[in-house]
Amino acid sequence: MEPRRLTIADYMSQGTTFRLFRHKLEKPIDLHWHEFYELAFVYEGEGYQIWNGTKYKLGPGSLFLLTPADFHEIGPEPGSTMLLFNTILSEDILSEELLQLLFRGGEGYAAEVAGDDRELLVHEFERIWTECLEEREGSRIWVRGAMERILILLARHRISAEGRRAEGDHLKPSVRRALTYIHHHFRLPLTLDEAAKHAGMSTNYFSATFRKSTGIAFQNYLQALRLRFARTLLQASDLPVTDICYASGFNTLSHFERAFKKEFGAAPRSMRKETKASGSASGD
Repeated sequence: MEPRRLTIADYMSQGTTFRLFRHKLEKPIDLHWHEFYELAFVYEGEGYQIWNGTKYKLGPGSLFLLTPADFHEIGPEPGSTMLLFNTILSEDILSEELLQLLFRGGEGYAAEVAGDDRELLVHEFERIWTECLEEREGSRIWVRGAMERILILLARHRISAEGRRAEGDHLKPSVRRALTYIHHHFRLPLTLDEAAKHAGMSTNYFSATFRKSTGIAFQNYLQALRLRFARTLLQASDLPVTDICYASGFNTLSHFERAFKKEFGAAPRSMRKETKASGSASGD
């Protein structure tokens, strides 16, 4: 199973920052990832999502946001049809303040929304749909405001569900900004200079501050992210190891295989065989 990569050029015209779809899912959508952010809201039906290798149930009120670093597959339960709003977003529509609210700990968000807030979400998405169809004066401003309200609601429900401070709350805002950028772009040729720029620091000062804040050097942190992504993709797909190497942000197969074995105690192909053998044994 080779994941499809959905590109911005395929789904958004130049200069567009978002696009809204209404989907009626009667069969699964295979494993894929995107160059854009994806915000989805289920308003009818039951289904599932396999997000970075972990399966979650979906139903009315399921709201989730995926980043360009995520991969997933989604589908209805047998005999069910799932209806959802699906919005694709470029990074340009997300303000710095909103990004920090959503990704304080470096990870994406998902929530189960009920009651009045669920009805509010239905109303917001319906209004966005109408504004996009009619393109009236001020529609873009209206839609942007509605999208921000939806994302704030998502952040609040996730924070409330956790009942604790987010993982990155103790970090300086500048380091949190850099971490958000790193977590969403680690599969690209990301450099220390680029991360420092997003933190608003000089390269040397950022390097020292990052190590002090996280307890690990930037390059080691970046490699660990890539390796965890590679392991999940290895276990969740039949993608060739060479493709997984490059999809995870590594430049050479030999470096990837050495780093993988050092981190997890097994070579990529060996881990895949063990995972498949374990899955076959558990299914007997």
